[in-house]
Amino acid sequence: MEIVVLLPLLVMLILVLRNKHMILAGLVGGLTAMLVGGIGFSQASKIVMTSIPGMTGIITPVIYSAVALVLAKLGGFEALLGLSRRVFGRKQYLIAAAIVLTQALATYAAGLGAGNTMVTGPLALAIVGAVPQLIAGMAIVTAASFMTSPSGADAAAISKIANIEIATYSDTMFPITVCLWTLGMTIAAFGVWKSGSVLQDEDTMSDVTLKEQLIKVMPPVYFLVVVVAGKNLNELFDYSLFSPIFNMFSTLMLGFAVTRQSPGKLAEELVQNSSFLLTKLFAIGIFLGFINILAEIGTFTYIAEFIKSSPAFVTVPVAVFIAFCISIPAGGYSVGVSTLVMPIMVESGLSITQIGLAALAVGVGTQMSPVQINVASLSQSFKLDIQRIVKINAPYMAGVAAILCIMGFFL
Repeated sequence: MEIVVLLPLLVMLILVLRNKHMILAGLVGGLTAMLVGGIGFSQASKIVMTSIPGMTGIITPVIYSAVALVLAKLGGFEALLGLSRRVFGRKQYLIAAAIVLTQALATYAAGLGAGNTMVTGPLALAIVGAVPQLIAGMAIVTAASFMTSPSGADAAAISKIANIEIATYSDTMFPITVCLWTLGMTIAAFGVWKSGSVLQDEDTMSDVTLKEQLIKVMPPVYFLVVVVAGKNLNELFDYSLFSPIFNMFSTLMLGFAVTRQSPGKLAEELVQNSSFLLTKLFAIGIFLGFINILAEIGTFTYIAEFIKSSPAFVTVPVAVFIAFCISIPAGGYSVGVSTLVMPIMVESGLSITQIGLAALAVGVGTQMSPVQINVASLSQSFKLDIQRIVKINAPYMAGVAAILCIMGFFL
C-alpha cells in the first residue's frame, strides 16, 4: 500500500489543528482522498450520506442538554451556586474536583460520557465558570471512563477482538483508570484554585434565602442523581424505569412543581434548547463522512500495519502514539478507531494492559477531536466554540498520551 494514502489525513490534521472549521477540513481532506484513491463523486456522496444519520441519531445527549438548559433558566444552577458558597465559601476548587469525580463515576457507570457532560457541565459553569483546566479535567476522566467501562461499547469491542471477557479487561484497566481520574481531578482543582473565583460577589445573592435555594435546587439535584445513578437504581429495583425519556419528563415535572412555570412554556423551552446540539451533531456527521472516505482508501489500515512492523521494544509506545494520532481526526466514533487498531495489537501478542494503554490513548485523542460528541457537549455546556474546546484540551490530552507512551515501555 502506498504511503500517499496518508496525505488526506495530514491535510485534514493540519486544517483542524489550525482551527479551521471542521466541515472545511473534512471537505479538503475528503477531496484529497478521492483523488488519491480514485473514488468518484457518487461513491463519496453515498459514504457521507450514510454517515450523517449515525451522528444525528445519538439522541441521549440532546435530551440531557435540553433539560439542563431548562433547569438553568429555572434558576436551579444558580441555587446550587448559592448553596455551594454557603458550604465552601470561596473554596471553589473543592467543588471542581467533586464535579470531575461525578463526571468520572457517571461515565463509568453508563459507558457514555456526552450525556453526563450535559448535566455536570452546566453545573460546573454555574459554580466555577469556564476554567480551561476544569474542562480538560472533565475530558480526561470522561475518556478514561468510557474506554474502560464494562458498560461501554469500546470495552465490548476491544474484549471481543482480544477474545477476553469484558469484566477481565475492565478489572485489569481499573487501577490505571482511577489514576487518570485522580489526574483529572487534580488538574481541575489546581486550575480553579489558581484562577480564583470568576463569579458574582456574595452580596448580589444575599437577598435569596436558604429555603428558596433549597427548593430551587431540587430539580437539578434530582436530575444529577437519576443520570449518574439511574442504571444502578434500575438494577436495584429490577425494573428499567430511569431511562433518558423518564429522566427528562420527571425532571421537568419536578421543575414545574417547585417553580410553577407554565407547562407549555417548559415544553417550548425544551424544544428550543435542543437545537444547538442537534446542529452540532449534523455538522459532525458530515465531517465523519469525509473521515470514512479516508477509511475507504485504506489510510487507517496503512497506519495500523506500521505498528506491526515496528521493533519489539517500542511496539507498545508506537501503538499508543499512533492510536492517539488516528483518534484526533477520526474521534467521532472511538469504537471505529479501536476496531481498526486493536486487531494488529492482538496479533502482535500484546498483553491486556498494553492493549488497554492504546485504548486509553484513543480515548484522550478523541477529546481533542472536533467530531467527538463529548467535545460538542463540552462546547454546549461551557458556551464555547468547538474549536476553542479543542484548543483547551490539546496540551492536556497530549500530556496524558505522553504519559501512556512512557508507561508502554514498562508495562
